[in-house]
Amino acid sequence: MPYILFIVAFLIFSAMRYLEIRRNASAFDFGHFSKNMGVPHPLFFKIKLFGVTPDFRTVETLLEPLVFFIPGLLLFWIGIPIGIFFMLTSIICSISYMAAYAQGDSFVLDHIDEIIMNEQMESSFVEDEDISKTKGVRFYTKKPGSKELRRKLGESFIEDEPEDVAEAV
Repeated sequence: MPYILFIVAFLIFSAMRYLEIRRNASAFDFGHFSKNMGVPHPLFFKIKLFGVTPDFRTVETLLEPLVFFIPGLLLFWIGIPIGIFFMLTSIICSISYMAAYAQGDSFVLDHIDEIIMNEQMESSFVEDEDISKTKGVRFYTKKPGSKELRRKLGESFIEDEPEDVAEAV
């Protein structure tokens, strides 16, 4: 019986997900992000954990997987083997979202580092100042001996960035 319920629930949620993400195969949609992994159910955001409303990261990495892990654990305890499947897939789901968030964090940190590198290019590369004065920026390379050559070379390293992003940091 649990297997039939699982199959029915799986088919229903699969159909819902398909309707959520489908697009016309011959059209390109600039109104929708094609890599959207879906939106968590609004009930997750009504839960209070220690008086705090969870954010997307907490919902996707912890709460959503728990919805399947806990029933899987209960099924396993009463001797129904599909519980192991529920527990394993919920762990894999959690890990995949943790990896996605780690990748996003790295993306943002890389851009912050790029902004800092651009700000500190003059003092670090051209002026060859101590690392304590350059927000930790230093170059692991031999630099041209002439300050003018270092300045010219350093200018070629800097990428144009939107001013509002640089001002926000």
